[in-house]
Amino acid sequence: MSITGYYDGTAVRVDEPLPMDQKVIVIPIVNEMDFEKSAAGGLRKYANPLLVEQEKDVWRKAAVKKHVGE
Repeated sequence: MSITGYYDGTAVRVDEPLPMDQKVIVIPIVNEMDFEKSAAGGLRKYANPLLVEQEKDVWRKAAVKKHVGE
């Protein structure tokens, strides 16, 4: 689930209601153009280029291992 919102100077305000006690992760976006291009683009500066190729297929492999028992 992904919900957008804004910081009003006092609190983070979300565009949709959330259940009480819902944990959230806030990822500041410098400008909305960056967010519109790619939400993951905001995390690009934390990426390790040496691991990108190894991580490419890891989700699929983990799902197969969990559900098929490979």
